[in-house]
Amino acid sequence: MPTFFAHLRTGCIAAAFCACTSAATAEEAYPADKKVEESQIGIPAKSELVFELDPYYTSVGYNVPLTNKPIPTITSDNEAVIYRDLIEGSLIPRYMVLEASVYPVAGLSSYIKSHSPNLYRQGEIGHSGINLFESATAGFQEPWAVSAFFGNVAKLKRPKETRHGNNYGYTGYLLSAGNKHIKNNTLVADDWFEFEWKIKGKIDYPNEKLSWSFRVGGRWNHNRDVNDVTYISLHRSNLNLRYSFLEWLENANYDLRAHFLQNGGQMVRLELIAGKKVPVEGWSYTPTLDIGFVWSSPNEYAGALRDNRGNTTTLVFRPSLEF
Repeated sequence: MPTFFAHLRTGCIAAAFCACTSAATAEEAYPADKKVEESQIGIPAKSELVFELDPYYTSVGYNVPLTNKPIPTITSDNEAVIYRDLIEGSLIPRYMVLEASVYPVAGLSSYIKSHSPNLYRQGEIGHSGINLFESATAGFQEPWAVSAFFGNVAKLKRPKETRHGNNYGYTGYLLSAGNKHIKNNTLVADDWFEFEWKIKGKIDYPNEKLSWSFRVGGRWNHNRDVNDVTYISLHRSNLNLRYSFLEWLENANYDLRAHFLQNGGQMVRLELIAGKKVPVEGWSYTPTLDIGFVWSSPNEYAGALRDNRGNTTTLVFRPSLEF
């Protein structure tokens, strides 16, 4: 699973505005973006440190401007507008982001399997073939990584919001690298790197959280037993206290990831995961549960790592707390 920003979210939609909208409504819906950028003219761009903390994905990033232009602000609560504005002009990078990331749960599970095998076996559910450690970490294929992103960065802010916090959107090219690969919670020596194009963002307010990551790229491995692949990944997650638990399309997250061999194009891996969040007013955290599966072909690997039993399917079961 590539680094820099953890996993996926869906769609890019075009937006239109009605010419008969009142001046006040039009000003609030879109031109607010332009007003913010104009208000920043003369303010030099500056480097910024950004943190993300999560039991499944933790990172620290450093935004470095490549020009004197300040980071623009997109003021909108419309996802289509945000996606469109992030993509516009993204071919020419104006920012570099350096990041180091770790996957704590995946790393811990690999450590337990190699250093405490008895504890790891206690995660097995009867004779079902399901291990809770593997279910919690299925889909994570490295314990850590370093990344360099080249593209555009924008601050994200809702209309009438007085601050943007650590809400950013990114569009551009990402180069990631690491020296370990994870197969069934076993660390494998592998100097690997990835190159991808992506659009990613996060909005985090007390009553609303939204994140997305859409990307396409390729991974190359020094270990010949780990086959090189191209992939497409889609991820979207939202949390909004205005919606009830029974509104299934809200307060949920969805992940889709597919791997194809670079030599021949055969699909060798498919990840489908859906999750539900249970927001409770007054709580500072939200219980979440992700359920899905990871299907893999024996052709995903070669040599000593190849699984000659045939295709395998691993259940994904990830209870968590979102803060």
